[in-house]
Amino acid sequence: MPLSAPLAMLPLLVPTPLSASALLGLSTPPLHLTLAADMTGSSKNPAFGYASQARLLAQSVLLNQVRSGDTVTLLRICQGVQTVADFRFQSKNGARMGKADILRYTNALTQPCVGRGSAITAGLNQAVTAAKRTAGVGNVTVLFTDGAVLDDPKRAALEETVGRLLGLKDAQLLFVAGLSPEKGSGGTSIRDHFMKALGNGANHSHLLTAGAYDLNNVYPTFADLVKKARK
Repeated sequence: MPLSAPLAMLPLLVPTPLSASALLGLSTPPLHLTLAADMTGSSKNPAFGYASQARLLAQSVLLNQVRSGDTVTLLRICQGVQTVADFRFQSKNGARMGKADILRYTNALTQPCVGRGSAITAGLNQAVTAAKRTAGVGNVTVLFTDGAVLDDPKRAALEETVGRLLGLKDAQLLFVAGLSPEKGSGGTSIRDHFMKALGNGANHSHLLTAGAYDLNNVYPTFADLVKKARK
């Protein structure tokens, strides 16, 4: 992946103008946002720039999408799943999350893993559990992954787990970002292999995907869907 690819996402970190209601301190309908970052495989190779892309995407979501009253769950996926943070964000007068907090959370979230194994399915299962704690609140899940599931010991349950997540009453969006176009097993791309593993979930109306090279193009669509997910 060209080293310039992650830099193309830098404009996403520019905060959008505050609305009149935000300036007045009025709250918006809350969301539960889960950010899960798969830091295995390609993320450990600096030439692919995956860790940088994951970090910029997470920073963009925390800065531009999180509002006061939202709950946030951050999951780092390695051989197992590490909960980096799980909190309700509160601010005064519509203020966004502070830069220092965003950098601290995203740096911890996107540290490349050591060793083999990729608990993608387990990470999505934890996203289901987190979403159930906030019943009645719209749910948005972002999974950054290259899509390589061969090292996922629970990959046989991936379709079922995604189905459970998208089938939740308050599920509004699952955004799978960073899918790799590189060749995987059988000559198909890693992205195509991942989408096939999703089964019927691959065609769900609440699923949005982005390849490793088109995150910058898809992000505006994601931002619009997050806005619509607020009830």
